[in-house]
Amino acid sequence: MQAEDIEHYLAELGAELKNRGLKKPVRILLIGGAYMLLLANAPRSTKDIDIFWLDEDGLQRAYTPLRESVQIIKQRHNLDADWLNYLAQMLMYDEVIVPDGKLWKRFGPLHVYAPPREYILALKIAAGRDKDLADCAILLSKTRIRTREQAQQVVER
Repeated sequence: MQAEDIEHYLAELGAELKNRGLKKPVRILLIGGAYMLLLANAPRSTKDIDIFWLDEDGLQRAYTPLRESVQIIKQRHNLDADWLNYLAQMLMYDEVIVPDGKLWKRFGPLHVYAPPREYILALKIAAGRDKDLADCAILLSKTRIRTREQAQQVVER
C-alpha cells in the first residue's frame, strides 16, 4: 500500500461504517508503516494499516459493523485479511501506554488520530527489527532527539 491507498481505504471504511448507521466516533491511532507513509513522508510501502484502538467502549459498540466493513473493503480490493491490523496492541497490551494523539482526519464516524513522532520512534526502537532502521532514521531527523540517552528516555516513557 502507498499513502494514497491507505487514505482511500480509511475513507471507504468510514463510509461503510456510516452506511451501517454508526454515528458515534470510532477512534483509532495510526501507527507503523501507515503512519510513516502518511505523516512522515517515508519513501516506502506497507502491507497493512497498523492501529491502536483509542476507545475500548467504542470498539465494543462498533464491533459488528466494523468487522463487516473491514471484510467488504478486503473483498472489494483483494486485500489481506489483516489489512487493518490491531494485533500489535494486543501483543503489547501491558507494555505500552497508548497516547490520545491528535486528530488527523475524520472519515464519517471513523476518527483517525496521530501520536507524536517520538512515540512512533519509541515503538520502532522497542520492536528492535532491522526493517525499522530506515524509519528510525527518518523519525530521528524530524525530532529533537540527538543522543542515545535522549532516545532511551523516549523508550522508557
